[in-house]
Amino acid sequence: MIISTVNKDTHSFPPFSSLPPELLIEIFSTCSLTGDWHIPLTLSKVCCLWRDLIISSPCIWQMIVILDSRRTMSSIRTQAELWIARSSPLPFNVVLKLTDFERLLPIMSCFLPNLARWMRCTITYDGRAIETSLSDLTLSSPRRILHHLDIILKTPFEDVAGDDGDDIIFFSCGSMAYRHISMKVATTKLPHAEMVNPLLFTSLDISEKAFENSVRSPDLLRFLAYCPNLEHLYFHGWSSDEGTLDAPPPAIALPRLHTLLLDEICNQRSILSHLYLPALRELYLRHINVDYQLEPYHVPEEGDSDDEAHDFSQSPHSDLHTGMGLRKLLSRSCPPLEVLDMDLSDMRTKDFRRVFDKLPDLKQFSIVGSDMSDSVVALFVPFAVGDGDGQDGEQMSVRLPKLSVLKMYSCQQLSGDALVKALSARVHYTDHATPDATLATVVISNCNNFTASHAQELSWDLHDRLHVP
Repeated sequence: MIISTVNKDTHSFPPFSSLPPELLIEIFSTCSLTGDWHIPLTLSKVCCLWRDLIISSPCIWQMIVILDSRRTMSSIRTQAELWIARSSPLPFNVVLKLTDFERLLPIMSCFLPNLARWMRCTITYDGRAIETSLSDLTLSSPRRILHHLDIILKTPFEDVAGDDGDDIIFFSCGSMAYRHISMKVATTKLPHAEMVNPLLFTSLDISEKAFENSVRSPDLLRFLAYCPNLEHLYFHGWSSDEGTLDAPPPAIALPRLHTLLLDEICNQRSILSHLYLPALRELYLRHINVDYQLEPYHVPEEGDSDDEAHDFSQSPHSDLHTGMGLRKLLSRSCPPLEVLDMDLSDMRTKDFRRVFDKLPDLKQFSIVGSDMSDSVVALFVPFAVGDGDGQDGEQMSVRLPKLSVLKMYSCQQLSGDALVKALSARVHYTDHATPDATLATVVISNCNNFTASHAQELSWDLHDRLHVP
C-alpha cells in the first residue's frame, strides 16, 4: 500500500525474486531475530525460491524461540529438533518464554544433547529475564562436558528479595581443557511425566526443602530412568513417610552409577529395592533412623519376619526397611561395593549378616550411632568352613575378606570385650592368611562400653592401626 501511494509504476521496483540470494538470506536472518518463533516457517511458505533458500541457510535458524503457553512437550520437542538440525553446523541461541517454570527442565532436555553448539540462553518468566552465555562459562575450552544437575524441590523464586539464587541456572567448573557445564533448577516436583529426552548429566543432587515437596519413590525412580549416564547420585530428603504404595515402583537400571548417597529419607526400602546398580562402589546412608512406626512395605517379602536375635533397637521400623532394601539391592545388582558408610542408619542383626555375606569387595565400613549388638560384632570373627575344625588356616574364612578400614562411632550397645575378642581374632587370622587384605585402620570413638583398658588390650594386636580419639 505504501509503495503504491509513492509510485504508481510498480514495474520500477524489482521483484524480490530478482534480489541476490545473499541479500535475501540476510533479510530472512534479520527477520528471524524479531522474537516470533514461527518466522522461518512462515517465510518458507511464500514461494519455492524462499523455501529452498531458508531450508538451505543455517544462519536463519540460529535463533530458537520457545513459547510454552498452551503447547505440548511433543510440539516443543519437534520445533527444537527442527531448528537444531537446520542451523547445523552453526551455533544457536535459545530464548525460552515460560509461563510455567516447572517445564524448564523438560524443555532444556531438548537442547542439552547439542551443548557444544549452544551459545546463549535467555529465560523469561513472570517478569524476570535470566540470561546466560554458555560460551563465557566454558571460556576457550575446546570441549564442553555436561556434568552436574542440582534439583531443589521448592517453590521457585519464593524469596522476594532474590537471595535464593533461583536465577542462576547454569554454572561451570573443571579444567581449562575440559569445562564442565552444570545446572541448578528449582521446581516443586520432579518432572518425569513431561520428560521427552534423556538428561545426560553424570552427577545429580536432589534436595527436598519442605514436607509438601517430598518425593514418592515411584516418582523418583521414574525420573531416574531419564538419567542413564549418572555416576553420582545424592538424594537429601525430608524424613517423610510415603505410606504403603498401591503398586510396585518400576525397577530402574543405572549401569554407570558408582556413588549413591541417601540422606534423611523414609522410603529407602522402595528406592534401594528397585535400583539395579551393577557398578556401585560407594554407598552412603545418612540420618535414616527414625523412632516412630513406618507404614508396612507394599508387599510382604522373605526376611520381613522378626529378627531372631531380638536385639535392642531405638529405630526398629527404619532398621527393617533399611536392611531389607539393602539386601534387595545387593541381591539384584551384585555390585563391587568398596565403601559402606552408615551414619545414624541401622539394620537388624540378621540384615547385617546377610549384607556382610554379599560384600566380598568391601574395603571400608563406617557406622555412626548404631544399636548393633555383640551379635553383629561377632560377624567379624573368622569362622570354619566346610567340615573343618578351624585348626588349619586353609579351612577358615572371614566375612568382608578385603576389609581394611573399620570405623565405629557412638555405638553404645556393643561391649568392649566383644570388640577386643572379634578384632583380635580377625587380625590374628588375616595378618598371616591374607596379609594384603587385613585391617589397616580401626577407629573406635565414643563407644561408652569400650574403655581405656579395652583399647590397651586391643592395641597389643593392632598396634598403631588402632585409633581411639
